[in-house]
Amino acid sequence: MNFEASLVVRYFMLRAKKLMTWSTLLITAVFLTGCVSPGNGSIQSTPPLGVRDTDQTSVINEVPSSDLLEPGNPITISFSGLSTVPLPFTCRIREDGTITPPYLDKQIKAAGKTIGALEQELEKAYVPKIYRTINVTIRTAERFYFVGGEVRQPSRQPYIGRITVSQAIQSVGDFTDFADKRKVRIFRSNNKVQIVDCKAALEDPTKDVLIYPGDRIVVDSKLF
Repeated sequence: MNFEASLVVRYFMLRAKKLMTWSTLLITAVFLTGCVSPGNGSIQSTPPLGVRDTDQTSVINEVPSSDLLEPGNPITISFSGLSTVPLPFTCRIREDGTITPPYLDKQIKAAGKTIGALEQELEKAYVPKIYRTINVTIRTAERFYFVGGEVRQPSRQPYIGRITVSQAIQSVGDFTDFADKRKVRIFRSNNKVQIVDCKAALEDPTKDVLIYPGDRIVVDSKLF
């Protein structure tokens, strides 16, 4: 092989070496890019243990006044869990918000509490001071909510527990074909008005709203 041919061979060998180096760098860059989340430039990593997405059906912590016991409410306290149980006790919450349950030598604050909270408080007052074990159940006069407007069966419905706007509308036969599902009005018992997009609430439960005793739901007609 002459000198010129030798130079040509060495030239192509150097070119091939450079191409291999650039190919290696390019592959490395592509791999690293795949490990970087778009938009923030940070490398993705496995979330730490114990970290979870927020539950979309989280319970609303704030309890409106319409779901709390108030002065003047008649209540009946029943007992169970004993071989011989006391008779049910009926009373009306006093103006100062208190009641005097049977066999307790003290007044108990009832107004401003939920039924469940008052039941637990009474059970702690009876056990173990008076009874070894006892279950307390409190009932109030029947309470209602109202649904009217563009629903199939406008009516008054008994409030028997936690219920949302969408569920309340379904309890009266659902919307009519002329209902405006995006602007459902709720007239609260405290004279406040709330607008709910029930169409969005059906897709995202977090946008649904709780109904309480005395609330009035009005579904208007949609504009064509």
